[in-house]
Amino acid sequence: MKIAIAQIRVLSENCKQNFETMKSYIELALGQKANLIVFPEMSLPGYFNGDIWEQNSFLRECEFYNNKISELSKEIDIIFGSVGIDWKRKNEDGRVRKYNAVFHAQNGHFQINKKSNYPFWIKALMPNYKEFDDSRYFFDLRKLAFERRCKVIDLYEPISLKVEKKKIKVGVTVCEDGWSQDYDISPFKIYSSRYKHDFFVNLSCSPFTRGKQEKRENIFSKECVKNKIQIFYVNCVGIQNIGKTVFGFDGSSSFYNSVGDVIHLCGFFTEKLSVIDFDFAKKDVINNEKIKCLKTVSLVEETQKSLEYIIQKCLEEWKINRVVIGASGGIDSALSAVIFSRILGPENVYLVNMPSKFNSHLTINAAKKLAENLGCPYASVGIEESINLSVEQLENLKFINAAVQPQMTKLVFENIQARDRGGRILAALAQSLGAVFSCNANKTELSVGYSTLYGDQAGFLCPLADLWKHDVYSLAYFYNEIIYKMPVIPRETLDVIPSAELSAEQNVLENKGDPLIYNYHDFLFRSWVEHWERKTPEDCLNAYVVGTLENMIGCEKGLVRKLFPTVQDFIRDLERWWLNFVESGVIKRMQAPPVIAISPRAYGFDLREHIRKVVFTHTYMNLKKKLID
Repeated sequence: MKIAIAQIRVLSENCKQNFETMKSYIELALGQKANLIVFPEMSLPGYFNGDIWEQNSFLRECEFYNNKISELSKEIDIIFGSVGIDWKRKNEDGRVRKYNAVFHAQNGHFQINKKSNYPFWIKALMPNYKEFDDSRYFFDLRKLAFERRCKVIDLYEPISLKVEKKKIKVGVTVCEDGWSQDYDISPFKIYSSRYKHDFFVNLSCSPFTRGKQEKRENIFSKECVKNKIQIFYVNCVGIQNIGKTVFGFDGSSSFYNSVGDVIHLCGFFTEKLSVIDFDFAKKDVINNEKIKCLKTVSLVEETQKSLEYIIQKCLEEWKINRVVIGASGGIDSALSAVIFSRILGPENVYLVNMPSKFNSHLTINAAKKLAENLGCPYASVGIEESINLSVEQLENLKFINAAVQPQMTKLVFENIQARDRGGRILAALAQSLGAVFSCNANKTELSVGYSTLYGDQAGFLCPLADLWKHDVYSLAYFYNEIIYKMPVIPRETLDVIPSAELSAEQNVLENKGDPLIYNYHDFLFRSWVEHWERKTPEDCLNAYVVGTLENMIGCEKGLVRKLFPTVQDFIRDLERWWLNFVESGVIKRMQAPPVIAISPRAYGFDLREHIRKVVFTHTYMNLKKKLID
């Protein structure tokens, strides 16, 4: 039996374009004499569509193109993911009943799941964590079973195919159905307990995060071994967003046999049709030369490939072909310049250096050298005059009948510079060039609000906002040493101390820089954001007391005592940054540009936050008092 695995790029809320893509892949599969073609989850409507799911006109659009796909099945069986609709019933929100569903088209018609009496198969498990919000829109198989007073297995049967007079039974699962380790049921287990399947399909729309492929393979391999089954895992590529957070989909469609072996069929972030032969006697695919295994890549290479792919698709879909970057001579803006240059071509990436009296000749020269190395247009625009004007106006401004008058503090002065660069020069330059400008903030800075609203935190996109500072350096070295094989990012940029250069106290020539100690704070902040059980000051203080903090957060051994000789020093630093993280940091993150997500927990919709005033726990305050006393 020839099975075609269609790893397609799925566009959000674009049934027409997705249909055209699917149609072209069906034609390719027919040309290779495939008996069956399998598409990913929600391949027709897209998955992360937000509250578009509440519009009945969109649902009717989905139904229209669902039916057009069924008409293409006269010579080939088609299994694909889309929205299943029951217009006669309601969801728990009172809106029309919708299911995340799998359709099987055969001989020009949809086949009926006789157990549920629907012309589709329903996703059993709905993820409602991290970026997922499925139960907001869809009714799942567990709820339907509860509603009908039966068991989940009573609403399921395999898909039936007929190939050369042989009856084929195909098991059907959808994405989360395979990630069932924390649910009360395992769809693979209960479906296999009642029916004998020739193989399973798992239709997925699974967002990429670094290191996810290894976890995915481990989970699906174990399901195969436990249940003595074979699985075709079919994932999409492309990008989809949930407003604040942009996710990439890596594909990596694979076949898992009953002993847990993995054969990669379609590659990493690659659109592809893979047509393979399935051997029923061996219950395995024939691993001919057309199938190439994915090579194992390092974490930094995975980061490089995923970032470039996701940003490229953003620019394509948003019709952006020119970007302006504020090139400070520092590492973050340099890395942004490299990435955008590789995607758009250096001639479409405009670098502008905006020095004040606090910027050193070292960083100014580094910014110019970066532009020369990349071949980008470059300009320098001094901001001293405009800063002085803003300072003079603010100092001379007096409110009538006011209890408080403006004060030119050190922080106000520093922020004037950042806003002058971003809100005035970069914004105007971008508009004058028919371009957009990028926000260069990294995840460490975003975590504690070490950035200026409407200044260096402004822009159309935060390409580095899911990279900790050490990730930024690792990626910069990777581009120099592996991709370009030359120091395209200048040595001065890599060696200089990270600094905003907004005052004499941040003079890089005197080795004065940011207040953040990146080789420690990166890991501390990561424990607050990315750990599955997110850490708090109470957890950190407890770990500090028993000497396990470095192990808990993953930083260098012995670093904590070296940085903080006394418990008072440690507590002072911990509380300073925690207050910034949960107070001003949240307010700034809510107003930050969209974030490219590549980590297990990105800012934006992935991490639900609220504006609050810090309240330390009773346990923390007691432990703190005991330690200080």
